[in-house]
Amino acid sequence: MRHRELIKYKQMKKTHNLLIFIILLIIFKSLFFLTKHIQEDAFITWRVAKNIVDFGVYGFNGDVKISASTTHLYVLISVIFRLLFSDNFIYPLLIFNSILFTFGTKHIADLLLNSDKSKIWFILFINFLPPALKISTIGMEFGMLFFFYACFLKYAMVKRKTWAFFIFPILISWTRLDSALFLSVAFIYDFIKHKKPNYVFIFSGIVSAASLIGFNYFYFGEIVNNTITAKKIAYEEDKTLADHFIKMIYNTNFYSMVKIPKTIARINLFFILSVALSIFAFFKIKHVLSKIQFFILCTIYTYAWSRIFIFGFANSWFDWYYWIPQIFMFVPVILWFTEKITLQKTLIYILLFCLPMTLYQTVHSIASGNGNWNYSRKVGMYIDSLEPNKNKTIYLEAAGYISYFSKLKVIDYVGLVDKRVTEEFKKDPKNVDENILKSLKPDYILDFDHPMFNGRIDSATQNQYQLIKTFRISDVAQSNNGMLDKTYKLKPSGKDYYLYKRIKN
Repeated sequence: MRHRELIKYKQMKKTHNLLIFIILLIIFKSLFFLTKHIQEDAFITWRVAKNIVDFGVYGFNGDVKISASTTHLYVLISVIFRLLFSDNFIYPLLIFNSILFTFGTKHIADLLLNSDKSKIWFILFINFLPPALKISTIGMEFGMLFFFYACFLKYAMVKRKTWAFFIFPILISWTRLDSALFLSVAFIYDFIKHKKPNYVFIFSGIVSAASLIGFNYFYFGEIVNNTITAKKIAYEEDKTLADHFIKMIYNTNFYSMVKIPKTIARINLFFILSVALSIFAFFKIKHVLSKIQFFILCTIYTYAWSRIFIFGFANSWFDWYYWIPQIFMFVPVILWFTEKITLQKTLIYILLFCLPMTLYQTVHSIASGNGNWNYSRKVGMYIDSLEPNKNKTIYLEAAGYISYFSKLKVIDYVGLVDKRVTEEFKKDPKNVDENILKSLKPDYILDFDHPMFNGRIDSATQNQYQLIKTFRISDVAQSNNGMLDKTYKLKPSGKDYYLYKRIKN
């Protein structure tokens, strides 16, 4: 009896120590909040959440219904945090994201490693990959999505819990529609391993698709989210398959954890080296993994490459599409270093990967935070102070920081938050700006050019607006602190803006 109690005590102590480690890791990662680096698109989601709280309508501008966010479930979570913390909800929500992601990495470690020491190092190393830091700290829904992925792998794919096969596909689908690719890869591997289809998994997929399509159709009058439709139409290009492939090859920056400025190199050599190392590590590590561990590794590794190839070939150039694939692609490398952990291997990984990539992300976050929080946010706050009537409209790009802090009704260049822009793209894609200004008559325009739209509109329309303020990124891309000043110049973030006001009807 005493022997059993001793074993139980030791297990509880290990769990307690691991929990303390995870809490300390979350606190340490929270230092990145000081950079003020929050993703532009997070503020689109939070503006939708604010609209729900203020108007009781899932929309962006007052009582107009529009699916301006790609993540319905994260919108709901944001609403809950906004109700709990009012305007101070952002950092509690960021901490929540960081907690979810960190526990997601613990689940992955539990699935792929056996010793507690190896798990601790694995969790530490994976949490300080650049995409992991972004997922944890800059406000988008991927911390929650990663957690759901990890829970699905642990409780459904490994522990074979029926409830997990039903619940997690629904949660995953409502977090992001494009996560259907992850579920498809998981279903294929599950079918191959067990030689029969999992009918609960299939039923959950049907419920997920039916509930999402049903909600979009009956609430918004559309099948897929407006953001997906708007991007497809606004960014549509007449390209051959060869053109898509060539563009994919020359945009390896999007798949790489370390982005190389285009002024230095067209092709990211770090990406090529990390791919080679990843493939090498995958084949080296598979011999020491159990069958179920290798099964999980194959699932996430196949998903990573499928996602990168499919979205890259489709020329979908948004960083966040590749964050989780980047992490999964690098998992074999971290496993290779941590499976049989030694002091030498630990030091090699820290010196070659952990420190350089963490330093890179620190520079990136400081510069991006300066460009967004200290510039774009202040542009929005200036417009807020300038115009007290929040029913006035502003035509701009992007619909994140400036829209959120200006509080005006927004017409964006792409049509993410106003379907009328999408209709103009359908009718006359070459003259969208001209037609928007004539038909919708926005009260303000925030453009990147002077004169407006670089002369792409006629003089009569241009004369209806007057330049009232110029915002220059150079005014904030500097600091009296020498180190910060070099950082801002090393990785500049932001553009000049010109604010125009309508003076004629």
